[in-house]
Amino acid sequence: MHRYETIFVVNPDLSDDETQNVINKFTGIISSTGGVQLKLDDWGRRRLAYKVDKFSQGYYVLVDFAGSPAGLMELERNLKIDDRIIRFLSVKTGINVNVEALQRELAAKAKPVEEVAAVPEGEGGEVEAAPIPEAAPASDQEPDRTPEE
Repeated sequence: MHRYETIFVVNPDLSDDETQNVINKFTGIISSTGGVQLKLDDWGRRRLAYKVDKFSQGYYVLVDFAGSPAGLMELERNLKIDDRIIRFLSVKTGINVNVEALQRELAAKAKPVEEVAAVPEGEGGEVEAAPIPEAAPASDQEPDRTPEE
């Protein structure tokens, strides 16, 4: 399996339910072709750098997954066909990846974030500021300089 990242921009005029259905459709294609979704980043509605098909905004979604080249081809074929997709881009980020190791690594990265969020207020969440050392008094004289030869 190879590791891929695909970002696609969904029509911003769709309702939230329709947008979620589009996202579910493409994540379902990844899993139906034998791929494993590692991460899904829903970036939300953002302004486009330039107008695309008369749209100045789009709903951005980033999917990080491991799958076969045939699975990627099927995903891109469906992205091209679907009129609700404004643009998409797929990039290969790894070759012959170990899916189980990637899932453990991503779970380990997510765990510290969850622990920080779970700390109630007043219980170790506050950090004391370190004292600021006093600066040496400024002298009116410049340091001795040797002329450059």
